[in-house]
Amino acid sequence: MENKITGGCKCGRVRYAGQRSDVPAFRCHCRDCQQLTGTGHADMLPLDRATFEISASCQIFEMTGGSGKSTFSGFCPTCGSQLTRRSERSSDRIYIHAGSLDTPENYVPAKSIYAASAQPWDDVIPHDG
Repeated sequence: MENKITGGCKCGRVRYAGQRSDVPAFRCHCRDCQQLTGTGHADMLPLDRATFEISASCQIFEMTGGSGKSTFSGFCPTCGSQLTRRSERSSDRIYIHAGSLDTPENYVPAKSIYAASAQPWDDVIPHDG
């Protein structure tokens, strides 16, 4: 996958660009991701927050994550596409929903996180550490 990442929502109103973080891509099975996406997990690509730019029209939903700290979910106010997640815990990066990438076919998750919360019908990527 290239270092420069671009993408956006279904209707085209919200666009973003940024550079990949050195943190591996992952599949998150936490209950927040299940409810926000309406699926069993969210496939996420970490970007360096200092390089990240997004349209001003992106709306943010703030909630308390499992750590007790705030997390922020970015979405398009027109079509509702989920685009970003970020956390007070990892303030140096922002996570992009893989389905919103301009080239989603290049996305390869390295592991699953919060696998204990995975639904029995959803695939978990083994993690060896």
